[in-house]
Amino acid sequence: MNIGEPFHPNPKMLALYTIYLFVFILPLYALTTAFLVINFLYFQDMIAYILIILVGYVPLVVSTLFTLYWIPKFYKSITYCLTESEVRAEMGVWWKERHAIPYSRIMNVDTIQGPISRKLKIGTVDIYTAGYTGQGGGSGGPKTRRSEAAFIHIENFLELREDVLNIVKGRPLFGQIAATPASMPAVASPELLEEVKQIRVLLEKLDSKR
Repeated sequence: MNIGEPFHPNPKMLALYTIYLFVFILPLYALTTAFLVINFLYFQDMIAYILIILVGYVPLVVSTLFTLYWIPKFYKSITYCLTESEVRAEMGVWWKERHAIPYSRIMNVDTIQGPISRKLKIGTVDIYTAGYTGQGGGSGGPKTRRSEAAFIHIENFLELREDVLNIVKGRPLFGQIAATPASMPAVASPELLEEVKQIRVLLEKLDSKR
């Protein structure tokens, strides 16, 4: 990744979310259809027909159309960037989330890839900081600690993880500045040594008078 150049998830994310949608909703369509068939074969109750359509099919169709509308909107809202000093992630269709994490705070960088993502050859990079306690159920699955920021559904996610780790390794933790000979004070200066000698002479004189 180039420093300062924004990037986005892989377009395969659209296919991934569409697959997730139909894996979840098709069994509900099948169940609703089963109730319709049972009513047709055994009861032929007009009120039951109306209830099945209003309570079953209508919410399913509305949910499906809304989700199919939301998926590309969400995809277009996601932007990532590695700057000189921090990682940035922005996403959200109606409620925007913006994360900016200095490299000096990053403690761990993990990757996660589900079975469908593995087939699509995309994955997610989770970034954790020291002492961060997010809600359970993050991108790593149920009961896992949620990362403070995540680069979701990236094709070269392993390369991105290494890029972030390499930057983090070259920086001091929590912004501490490593002491170097040029930045350390000259504690052994001639003036300081002379003052120490004078103090020692005074102490010896006071000791001899006791």
